[in-house]
Amino acid sequence: MRTIIILFSLLVFTTVYAGSGVINFVETTVELDETGKATVKYIVQYRVVSGKMHGFYFQGNDNLVIYSFLEDSYATDDFGNKYGLDISKVSSGKWDIVLADGKGVANGNITYVFYFTTDFNKAGYLANTVTDSGDSLTVFNWSPVEWDEAHNMDHYTLKIITPHMAEQGVEVLREHYMGNNIIRTEKFVNDKFLVDYQQSETGKLLLVFHKNNPGNRFNMRTQFYMPAVWFALSRNRYRAEKSAKTTNYQDETTNYFEDTIIDPTRNRGDLLYWALALGVIFFFVVNRKHKSMVKAKAGMDDVSWGNLDWTPPKLTLSHYHIEGKVCLDLTPLEAAFYLEIPFKSILSGMVTAMEKENILQVIVKSPLKVETFGTPEEHKLGEYETNLFNALADDGEFSQQELQDLMNLIVKNIQKKAWDCDIDDTKNYYRQMMGDWEEKNIPEEKRETYRNEQSNHLWYYWYYGNQPHWNYRYHDLNPHEYEYDIPIDIDHLSAPSLDIMENINVCHDACHSACHSACHSACHSACHSACHSACVSGGSH
Repeated sequence: MRTIIILFSLLVFTTVYAGSGVINFVETTVELDETGKATVKYIVQYRVVSGKMHGFYFQGNDNLVIYSFLEDSYATDDFGNKYGLDISKVSSGKWDIVLADGKGVANGNITYVFYFTTDFNKAGYLANTVTDSGDSLTVFNWSPVEWDEAHNMDHYTLKIITPHMAEQGVEVLREHYMGNNIIRTEKFVNDKFLVDYQQSETGKLLLVFHKNNPGNRFNMRTQFYMPAVWFALSRNRYRAEKSAKTTNYQDETTNYFEDTIIDPTRNRGDLLYWALALGVIFFFVVNRKHKSMVKAKAGMDDVSWGNLDWTPPKLTLSHYHIEGKVCLDLTPLEAAFYLEIPFKSILSGMVTAMEKENILQVIVKSPLKVETFGTPEEHKLGEYETNLFNALADDGEFSQQELQDLMNLIVKNIQKKAWDCDIDDTKNYYRQMMGDWEEKNIPEEKRETYRNEQSNHLWYYWYYGNQPHWNYRYHDLNPHEYEYDIPIDIDHLSAPSLDIMENINVCHDACHSACHSACHSACHSACHSACHSACVSGGSH
């Protein structure tokens, strides 16, 4: 009886402490690359209806594995306040997304914007197929999550940014891609959604699927077909004999992959037992914090559906570089990214230099484990070195999230500095800087040796020698010694482009060039939340 009373008291406390809300709208953007890897962005706006709302539970992604959430995720309210987000894993496939530092909002609207990386090809939602007539196609068949507390939702929108550059010189992209049978959609998609074809910020083809007043737990499943040459997928979900019988957009079509395709609406099984078992645990995770603090963006322009024009926008330049313009203020580490030195080489060089400066010591080489000494302030470390130091200071190891955060920080700073610069001229400028530095600081008899062994050695010495508070001295240590011991999961580590990320208003091909190598190429009640949230996002608290 005492246990029941305690649990009941916890339930009452949690219900009073946490607020609740209803969803105004949801907008999802998927930015696909040629391999099927993607960055997904959700914009979810809640209206607070009781208490002080902190966040909600996010789940129901089925086979789509979330590799990591990006630190750029944030939230805003109606009063212009900006919040970081703490995103913590509650259970397999379930995440708690709350305002950072235990903050809550008692009235008005809260707009949550969060990003994560994933792979649609591996999940089976993007795959190759062949029509009866021999046309090679790639099918996209997926639904973003269903949402509870959404009975009065104004709209649900799904945007797909393809890796294909939109056709130039075409006044109405919709007519071009539909009329020429380049993009083919299932009839149920045409009946279900408003559909548009647009051009992204960097000139890529962007498809929009929009549903007004979708209702609670609406399924946004979308299925359409693109030319296979737009992709280079490593996994084919469909058997050759199950070839597509695709027809024109206007024709009556059916789901001709019904027996093989992964259906986002399939029966998920009886999860009630496990959901109830986890119910009590959910009390204790309401304020669980994610390791990283995240940034916020001022303004609400990007989350207002009224800003979207259903007529495709006029053509804009896909890049803005000025021929001959050189970016003169890249740091040595930023220049390494721009020169396409692999991320593992950069990290290994940073660790080697910091070890030489007695800032850290490698305890175990494989897998890499280090011990740090002092604080970043004592060593007068720069921005990137501080990030690396802090990533290692807590447990002596790198996590995928820590590596991705560091990489994204570097890439975004490069984007801000070099968005309009000439790529080749900027590369040549920094190669020349390194060459001039080499003549003054590297013994002549050593130059050819390290050039033959590893072309990236020179960058390491140049980087080490340009740290203002380090006592540079030439040494024969191999700066690439730790490359293969740094746990970078290439499949999971990626830097999203400006098509999906915010805070930068212009774009440039250099963004891709700079990071290509680095990336390689609590509820209504405990029981109610535990049950309904087993497969559906929501459960505001």
